[in-house]
Amino acid sequence: MMSRRKVRIVKGAILMLGLFALSCLTSRNDKLLETSHSDTLEEYIHYGSSRQLLALPNCTPRAIEHFPQTVFNHEQRKSGAIILFIIATIYMFMGFALVCDDYFVPALEEICDVFHIESDVAGATFMAAGSSAPELATSVVAVFIAKDDIGVGTVVGSAVFNIMFVISVCALVAGAAVHLNWWPLFRDCIFYTISVTALAVVIIDENVYWYEALSFLVLYGLYILLMYFNSRLEAWIVPKCHWCKLPMRQDEPESIVLYDKLRDSSNLQTNGSISGEIEGETVNKEEPESVFAFPSVWWKRVLFISCLPLKILLYLTIPDCRRPRWKKFFIITFIMSLVWLSLYSYLMVWMITLIGYTLNIPDTIMGLTFVAFGVSLPDVITSVIVVRDGYGDMAVSNAVGSNVFDILICLGLPWLLQSIMNHGDPVQVFSGGLLYATLTLLTTVVFLLAATHINGWKLTKKYGIVLMVAYVFCTVLTSLYELNLFGYVHPKECEISY
Repeated sequence: MMSRRKVRIVKGAILMLGLFALSCLTSRNDKLLETSHSDTLEEYIHYGSSRQLLALPNCTPRAIEHFPQTVFNHEQRKSGAIILFIIATIYMFMGFALVCDDYFVPALEEICDVFHIESDVAGATFMAAGSSAPELATSVVAVFIAKDDIGVGTVVGSAVFNIMFVISVCALVAGAAVHLNWWPLFRDCIFYTISVTALAVVIIDENVYWYEALSFLVLYGLYILLMYFNSRLEAWIVPKCHWCKLPMRQDEPESIVLYDKLRDSSNLQTNGSISGEIEGETVNKEEPESVFAFPSVWWKRVLFISCLPLKILLYLTIPDCRRPRWKKFFIITFIMSLVWLSLYSYLMVWMITLIGYTLNIPDTIMGLTFVAFGVSLPDVITSVIVVRDGYGDMAVSNAVGSNVFDILICLGLPWLLQSIMNHGDPVQVFSGGLLYATLTLLTTVVFLLAATHINGWKLTKKYGIVLMVAYVFCTVLTSLYELNLFGYVHPKECEISY
């Protein structure tokens, strides 16, 4: 028979999953308020001192309107040209993988080594900022070029994807169980909760003033300050926390603890070598394989030839800091990696949006699935790479830290810029659905912490499956609501010619 402790754990998991589903439902159900509110708004057009009122159309603008026209019209794409855009999307995915594997992650490792930064701190700061750079670039471009509203829904919507999907994939591809230290995840989740609460407080009156946007940037500065004193805080808090000390199981040898300490104090390389001094002897890093090394397996050769133009382009524009001659240019490697990641992300989201429009897939469904994947792809790839290198805390901190960066920087900075461009006038947002979205974000944090604690603070396949099921469950429910299967919650999309 099942013990009482296991029964309590099962009941707790069921309760958390129920709360998670409820928050997903309510976050989408309230979009009716947001839609009806926006549909009844009146837009003022200034002609000198007079004002003319224009009623907004009772439909949802298509996302494809924010992107440039292509050489193929709608009929040509439906007749077969859509294949070219699918191939381009796959090609951008390969570009993401090349940048992350050959340049971005090695630059992060070099930053940790030079500045003596712990892996989880680097994951929550440099890695999170780098993988979220595409969203920041898109938001800033929307302010200065497209004169468009800030994509609050996009930034908030990708948060669930980062927490549930990214960590789930890391657990599924890790192979053996990866043990986590409780402090980094707990630290990042607490500050993420503060960020979500600040977002709810700021948008509750549907106006974001310049000083409120500035407070987001200040709050992120405090987050960086927290990371600077992370070691001191951990040394002060961890010994006082008695409930969080997990007993070591008999089938988990003491070497696991030693490995965790070694992982935080050393720089594990992809090839398995450890740089540092061991018993007075220095172990030299192996020379990395050339990016142009021709594979021996036939299918890898096909991929190599296909990606050769990308490899040449990246080789000519990004210094390979893994090589001794370019090692001191690791900052340039990091910055140029961000530039290419932002470009690939924009092109991928463009292609995915165009494919969805051609196939008559609603923008809301595309935004919940493929567009969210395209925007958050750097988080997925970088987290998978570092978790395979043994940096479990770094991967998880990247997923949560990216959400902190998305809320405080990707929203705060564009809001501040837009307010300055409007001579200090507040930025207007519609908080009906967003307030319920914050409930969803808070619920996912609680669900993540509860699931991780129940699983013994390990990344295992069972843990990954639970998170993936929760993510799919929420995505399916929200998609059904967006399709108006449970009532009218989303207006029809505007008819356009693209």
